Amino acid sequence: MDKVKNFHSMEIILIYIKKFFLSKRLEWFKFDSIFMYLGIIISVAALVTTFIIFEGYETTIKKTILGVNSHIYIFRPGVSDISESDYFKLSNFLDNKPEVQTYTGILLGQAIASKGDRTKGALYKSVDWQSKLQASMYHEAVTEGSYELIEANDVVIGYYLAKLLDANVGDEIQLMSTSSSITSFAGITYRSLPVKVVGIFNSGMYEYDSRYVFMNTEAARIFESTDSLFNMIEVKLKEEYIDMASDLAVLWDNELLVEYQISSWIHFNGNFFSMLTLQKWVLTVIISFLIVVASFNVITTTLATIQEKRKEIGILKTIGLSGNKIALIFLSQINLVSVICILLGILVGIGLGYLLSYQTLITLRGEVYFLDKLYIYVDIMKMLLIFFIAFTIINIASIIPIKKISRLREIDIITRRDT
Repeated sequence: MDKVKNFHSMEIILIYIKKFFLSKRLEWFKFDSIFMYLGIIISVAALVTTFIIFEGYETTIKKTILGVNSHIYIFRPGVSDISESDYFKLSNFLDNKPEVQTYTGILLGQAIASKGDRTKGALYKSVDWQSKLQASMYHEAVTEGSYELIEANDVVIGYYLAKLLDANVGDEIQLMSTSSSITSFAGITYRSLPVKVVGIFNSGMYEYDSRYVFMNTEAARIFESTDSLFNMIEVKLKEEYIDMASDLAVLWDNELLVEYQISSWIHFNGNFFSMLTLQKWVLTVIISFLIVVASFNVITTTLATIQEKRKEIGILKTIGLSGNKIALIFLSQINLVSVICILLGILVGIGLGYLLSYQTLITLRGEVYFLDKLYIYVDIMKMLLIFFIAFTIINIASIIPIKKISRLREIDIITRRDT
């Protein structure tokens, strides 16, 4: 008998849920309900847009850093050069490391780039452009000209450095060494090297696009007037080991008996990414309160609906439907509407994020924010997390007024008395 009663109860619940969505009276499309829907959609959209922009910023910065630079750097402490014996020893060491994808020796140093009366501080970096396994993937960011450094004095420079110098592909610029200067009565004279711009790269990160000059290794040796092989070895790790770079650097340092100084990309950028992650989650928590505010609309709308449906609630209780079953009807209606609104909010948020990333009205100052435009990154797992948070908040808010149903008695409803 109880099973039959439960069956009829569930059938009645499904009928009322279906009636809510499909009735010609459009019960779900009421003025106060629309405000509730809009509140949920807008608050979720704001949260999603903020989150994917922060994710895009963090992901793009990380991708750019790891694209232009390598993951681990090895050099001699207090000594600027890596000798031939050093390189042979380190090569044998790195060849036996399964986590290493590739490595290369480089010459890295400071310079002054100039063209006419325009000058700008720069960093020169030697590359083996013919190698297919490079630790630096600068060639993927070349947007004008070519990455091929065919002639000895060919260079590839950053987009903003080219703008600051008013240099185009095919132009000649001067590189002046800051480590080799001659002081006389006439002033300070820097040793200079004329180079030809054959390519311009745009990584999207101002810090690199305004400073870096990529050149041939032999030209770098001539520029620095050195016979040294390299002054640093760059190591590129396999993808699954990139986030372990800091631990690997410490491990290798111990294995090499602290003979060399070993640093990782995390060592140089760890504080920045930690601060960025903290800002992202703090802002996410703050904007999540918009959903809490929207949930107040859920409470008031649900209370109004219960008051409006008092007669129907009384009828359902009279035919034997318990207060919990009637509450389940209202809760199911609100949950279904909430799921639709949250999903719409996520889609609107992602759409707004894409719109902001493609628009040109709002731009970033590269020298301040490192990037000159907005980027987004949509992580499915993070979207599911936002969905769960929003649904939980709204579900809790809807339970508060629904509890009133269990306190309603048939006699009070019939006599129109409030409990």
